[in-house]
Amino acid sequence: MLEFQPTEIKRLPHSLSIQWKDGHRSEHTYRLLRESCPCARCDAIRQENDPFRMVPSEEYWEKLHLVGIQRVGRYAIQLMWSDGHKTGIYTFTFLRELSDSKVT
Repeated sequence: MLEFQPTEIKRLPHSLSIQWKDGHRSEHTYRLLRESCPCARCDAIRQENDPFRMVPSEEYWEKLHLVGIQRVGRYAIQLMWSDGHKTGIYTFTFLRELSDSKVT
């Protein structure tokens, strides 16, 4: 049995809303989701200790939007971004833990 299952995933103007089977609802901004992309390339970039790495501008984050969502089996979704990135597979466990780790 899969631990976390969404009953509804909704694209909002600046965030993704997820209603979970256990009644919990989470909302993740697109910026948080893109910055937390779990793909190998993004993970490697986050691990680098490069002081010369380019940091996206606020304008970049304001223009970033989700262009598509693809279901991956019964355990994840793949998000397609306006910057062309689409290799991140966001497991439902990852999304729920991301929700639970947010400071309110």
